Amino acid sequence: MKATAQAVTLPATAIDVGFFSTKQTLGRQANKDSSEILVAQFPSIAPRITGGLQSFSLGAEHEGVLLEVEPGVHHYVGKDVLNTSNSFGTRAVVSNFSESASYKALFLGALFYLARHQKVGSTLIIKMLAVGLPMSTIFSHSKSLQMLVTGEHTIPHPSNPGSFIQVVVQNAMVVAQPQGALINHGVSKYGKPSDMNSLVLDMGGGTFDWFVSKGIFPNKLRCGAAPIGALACATAVCSQIHPELQNDHEIMARVDAALSSGAETVRITGRDYRMADYWPAVRGVLQDAVEQMQKSVGLLRNIDTILLTGGGSRMLSKVIGKMLPDFAHMIEMDEEPVFSNVRGFHVIAERQAV
Repeated sequence: MKATAQAVTLPATAIDVGFFSTKQTLGRQANKDSSEILVAQFPSIAPRITGGLQSFSLGAEHEGVLLEVEPGVHHYVGKDVLNTSNSFGTRAVVSNFSESASYKALFLGALFYLARHQKVGSTLIIKMLAVGLPMSTIFSHSKSLQMLVTGEHTIPHPSNPGSFIQVVVQNAMVVAQPQGALINHGVSKYGKPSDMNSLVLDMGGGTFDWFVSKGIFPNKLRCGAAPIGALACATAVCSQIHPELQNDHEIMARVDAALSSGAETVRITGRDYRMADYWPAVRGVLQDAVEQMQKSVGLLRNIDTILLTGGGSRMLSKVIGKMLPDFAHMIEMDEEPVFSNVRGFHVIAERQAV
């Protein structure tokens, strides 16, 4: 990283705007004999603030940023968005999500947090940025996303309210989300990407992706995705407790956290609900996802390793071994499944920036 009083230049960074959360890398930090890629995240909710801006105070108690994505229309994004009063929005799983105003707001929010971490004074220059898309849209939306993120972006100054800074993305590339996890896993475990035949199963917030590759090179005919992710699992639980809950972002986040961590209960309207009572509904969602993957991938006899990643990988691990008993010994859990994709993106961006 190079910095002056006026500008900060980063050779590489990565952002992964998902349906459930937005992840980003903040640079590297020395860790003994190596360096660690620093990561952060915030919820992928970008409520529109169309009126009453005078009363919407962004004081020190707020952990977020107000962004004007469309003329006269502001979006609030950040780590405390779930607790922000008078906010609304959706986590709709749609194919054109990367072309929406909400996506752009979340992307700019990630740039804001990056600029704040780097203590940017006036301009942040990113030489190579890697962003991700699920397998369901990687081939249809890569070009439009690359155009969206490349170039100049104006964001609020992270330490000087009322003023703005420029972020210049000189080059950008779009990576399939599970490919990032595969590369991160190989680099973390072997010091370099693996050359084996791999199947990555990425249970994200909005989609379940499968990625078949020889080394890091995908077999496009066997890769695919289904619109079944952690959100679908949380929705299955909420709909059984009370249908209105699936429209409450905070409750959905609680249920998702309980499912992801394996918690025994989740507290809703002052009552503790046993997660085990709702597991059959969640299991049904996961089984549907695995069956769709099997139809797409076909025979697995030539696969050497199966990597489970994504925020819903803990849930997936409870059913995948029973559904694929002949391959259970090949299944491996990602150590940090939530951030694995974006860390892999960062590694790719670093190598492309050289």
